[in-house]
Amino acid sequence: MNWINAFELICYVITFFLLADIVKRKNWQELYLFFSAALAGFMLELLAVRLTWIYHYSEKYYFIIGTVPYQFPFFGGLMWGGVTVCALRLSKKFAADPFKRALLTGWLVVSMDLLLDVAAIRLDGGFWIWEGRPITLEINHHMLMSVIWVNFLGYLFETPAIAYFTLKYQEKQEKSARLQKADEKPVSDQKRRAQSVSSVSRNLLAALLIGLAGVAFVAVASSLALLLDGISDEWFSCLSFILIWILILVDLLSQLYHKREKISFRGKKDWVLFSFWAALYGYCLAALWKLEILQSRPLYALLSILLATGTLTLCLMKVDEEKG
Repeated sequence: MNWINAFELICYVITFFLLADIVKRKNWQELYLFFSAALAGFMLELLAVRLTWIYHYSEKYYFIIGTVPYQFPFFGGLMWGGVTVCALRLSKKFAADPFKRALLTGWLVVSMDLLLDVAAIRLDGGFWIWEGRPITLEINHHMLMSVIWVNFLGYLFETPAIAYFTLKYQEKQEKSARLQKADEKPVSDQKRRAQSVSSVSRNLLAALLIGLAGVAFVAVASSLALLLDGISDEWFSCLSFILIWILILVDLLSQLYHKREKISFRGKKDWVLFSFWAALYGYCLAALWKLEILQSRPLYALLSILLATGTLTLCLMKVDEEKG
């Protein structure tokens, strides 16, 4: 089995366990979020490979949608849903404000992608191929080891947008539920079932619209970024990504410092969340080691290890907001 198919199968497995965990918890909000993010992922990727001509995907995947050369691996869309759910579940521990939660969600996803994409374009001919871009280990304002910066910046458009729209919708729903409960009157079982069906339909429609809104936002933001890259010789995406990434990291470290008295590692752990991130980072580190990138780029290796251990440590943390 090659590295491409191994990653494909890993993603199907961890996504299955994540969805099973969501259903077990009856966390329907996460299920709707998964749907929104997966829908946006499928649409964005299929549109990008057909309209931008910046890259195309390998034909080696087991399950592919679309026609050559516009194909996209089926698991890729599911993983957009999975990583968004897992990143938001994790960011809720450390950020109370919806905007900051959304940004941290995007930061967690793109930080893992800093490892994955560098390995992915090199394994078995590449998970995907950037058109006209050489494969080197050079880091400059055009590319990070042959991955263009606008690719990373795009994660800070798509994931936070979906997360933010979802969080604001959830806030609206919770407010409405509180008002309804305060004015609650006895209803028959038949009417209660009808209300439940209506609620599910309304939430599914909202999830669909959030996914479409995410696609629209990314399309506009990415088009603007590509336009400014053309004007600035790709400095715009490089500097914008690095600045935003560092600012979110600083805010996370600040949150950890201010909540230090409330943080512990005791109590029940979310092992599905931990396993999800462990599987992705484990694969990335193994691939980067196999490619001898970690050995040849010690600073990048240090960053990779810090991101992996840091994310897994966050998964094990418990923040007691009532404490202190």
